Amino acid sequence: MSQRQLTKSTTNRRVSGVIAGICEYFGLGRDVVTILRILFVVLAFGSWGGLIPLYFVASWIMPSARNNRYYDDQGDTYQANWDRKAQNFDEKMDGWSQRYSDKMNSWSQRYEDKFNQNKGQANNWGNPWDEPDPKQKRKMKEAEPVEKEDDWSDF
Repeated sequence: MSQRQLTKSTTNRRVSGVIAGICEYFGLGRDVVTILRILFVVLAFGSWGGLIPLYFVASWIMPSARNNRYYDDQGDTYQANWDRKAQNFDEKMDGWSQRYSDKMNSWSQRYEDKFNQNKGQANNWGNPWDEPDPKQKRKMKEAEPVEKEDDWSDF
C-alpha cells in the first residue's frame, strides 16, 4: 500500500495549492509547477473560464496536507500557545484601558479647570438692551451712499 496521498500543498501554494499538490504527488519539481500554473492560466482564459470552476471543485474535494498526528502530539504546546496569546491580548487590552483612562482623566481635569476659571465670567454677557460699556463699544464704519448710473440692468 502506498504512503503517498493526493493532497493540496501547504508549502508551495498560490491560490489553494491544488496544482502544486498534484505535482508533489507525481514527484515533479518547482519549475514544472510554475510551468503548469502558467499553462493552466492560459488554458483557463482560452476556454472562456471553463477550467476555473474545475479548479475550485478540485480545491474543495482534495484534502489539505495536514498531518493530524502532529496536532495530537503537540496538544499541550498548542494549548500553551493559545494561553500565551490570550495572556498577551489581556495585557494589551489592560494597557489600552489604562492609557485611555488616563487621557479621559486629563481631559476631565482640563474641562474642570476651564470651567472654574470661567465661572465668574459665565454670566457676563449682560442684557442686550442695556447701554454697552464704552470700552467695549465697537466702532461702526460709516456707509457711503451709492449713486446709481443709468444702465440696462434695471429692466
